[in-house]
Amino acid sequence: MKLYFAYGSNMLQDQMKERCPGHKYFGHGILKGFRWIITTRGYANIIKSEKDEIHGVVYRINAEDESTLDKAEGVHSGSYWKETLRVEVEKTCYPCLVYVDPIEVEGRPKDEYIGRINRGVSDAELNPEYVERYIRKFIPLQ
Repeated sequence: MKLYFAYGSNMLQDQMKERCPGHKYFGHGILKGFRWIITTRGYANIIKSEKDEIHGVVYRINAEDESTLDKAEGVHSGSYWKETLRVEVEKTCYPCLVYVDPIEVEGRPKDEYIGRINRGVSDAELNPEYVERYIRKFIPLQ
């Protein structure tokens, strides 16, 4: 089992159940030193920013789940790459798998992605101040 930090549409519980049937919720995670954006590809990404942080969900996943996520995130085509970053869960930092898009240029979300992010934000019960400060810049309420 491995810890995985979801900060985009994989915060959506139904999507994670479908993609990763072996996953288990671990906790609310905070990745410090990064900022949340939507890239020109239309999907969420994290970029280094010392004064910022990203809130999301940490799951325990197995090797089969990770393989499924690799396909869904486009690892083999270069859409995202995998990194291990330290994510805080209840004041303890854990090494977590994080998918990072090589594109760091801000863009607009794909239309279908807006609903998934909004539902994921709701499922994850993210802090409303965090959502307003970072996510609403890119993702309108529907």
